[in-house]
Amino acid sequence: MRQPPPPVFPIFRSRITCAVLTCTYVSDQEHSVSDLAAAADTDTGTMAREVARLEAAGILVSRHVGRTKLVRPNQDAPFYRPLRDLVTVTLGPLQVLAEELAELDGVEKAAIFGSWAARVQGEPGPAPVDIDLLVVGRPDRDDLHDASARARSRLGREVNTVVITPARWTANEDGFVRELHDRPRIEIPLKGLP
Repeated sequence: MRQPPPPVFPIFRSRITCAVLTCTYVSDQEHSVSDLAAAADTDTGTMAREVARLEAAGILVSRHVGRTKLVRPNQDAPFYRPLRDLVTVTLGPLQVLAEELAELDGVEKAAIFGSWAARVQGEPGPAPVDIDLLVVGRPDRDDLHDASARARSRLGREVNTVVITPARWTANEDGFVRELHDRPRIEIPLKGLP
């Protein structure tokens, strides 16, 4: 059964297209077809067909290393920079925030919540204007502020950060924390980025 594109920015044709563009354009690195399939939660045959479509459109280029096909954005395309910026702003918060938070000490877990998370999970509504970031832990506030500022610069969107201690998060006793537990959240992988 074909799934509709995520409502976060419905210009892209499918969830798989969004995953490929996010992995390749936000990180600007090469990825194997199997890595892209894992990131998109699909099989390699489906991913190979999607990559072939995007290559035919000039959006991606590839090369073979042995039997492995490595895919990257087509940096020679006239639309490369605007498409990279569009993908980063609309689909890239998870990747960008993961990169910016990965080196911070004191962050036990992190997640995006609010309208961006709700749209990604299919909840209808207006396009998100900003990114709401939940950090559970005790990071250095200056380091966290700097990481949020870098993410804001890369995403072209305001990043609103909420820090909650691990004890408060686990207790889940006050209304705000209960609401965070109940509303859509997208967990940010702090280790092992795709």
